[in-house]
Amino acid sequence: MSEIKQYPVLKHIVNVIKKAIADSKVEEQSESVSIIKDGNDSIHIKQLFDNTEDIATIFITDKKEILFSEDLLETLQDIADSAKGDAALKKALQATTIIVNDLTIETDFIFQAVKESFNELSDSYEFLKTTEKNIEELAAQFKFGDNRFDIKLKNEPDIIRIEAQVNDAVTPKVKKIIEADIVKIEQGLTKMFKGEK
Repeated sequence: MSEIKQYPVLKHIVNVIKKAIADSKVEEQSESVSIIKDGNDSIHIKQLFDNTEDIATIFITDKKEILFSEDLLETLQDIADSAKGDAALKKALQATTIIVNDLTIETDFIFQAVKESFNELSDSYEFLKTTEKNIEELAAQFKFGDNRFDIKLKNEPDIIRIEAQVNDAVTPKVKKIIEADIVKIEQGLTKMFKGEK
């Protein structure tokens, strides 16, 4: 059986993840698809190109969130730093977008920070579930006491936008608190993630 020659960006990312997860095995399915198996769990990794065939996007499906539990998201965000001594690979990795479970890594970090920010502002906030994910955008449900509300988060190049959709049944006083807290979180996270540029 002939060996599959995988794209260098994909191969490098797979190797970095495999090294970090003890006893994991790699199954190369094609030049653009690999599966990393960790016991009964698996991480599916696929590389696609834009229409110029130069810039790659890596789509990672990690249903059990192994990358998160192994603290590998930061490693993947700074993946170009791991291509020591190979300038061409480093350049290709810098141009690569990595999408994990339908979100860019930065958007995932921002959403984790949103949840932490709500918890810091009040014990009354509770995250319920993510309802939609689309690369740089997501929607989620939260509760403030007994009051449910939705947020839409959008990670734009220079700003983070968070919009609250509060049910009409929520009292004006509670609605005001939620909306004011969202403005604080939006401003704080924009400064944290976008301010240094």
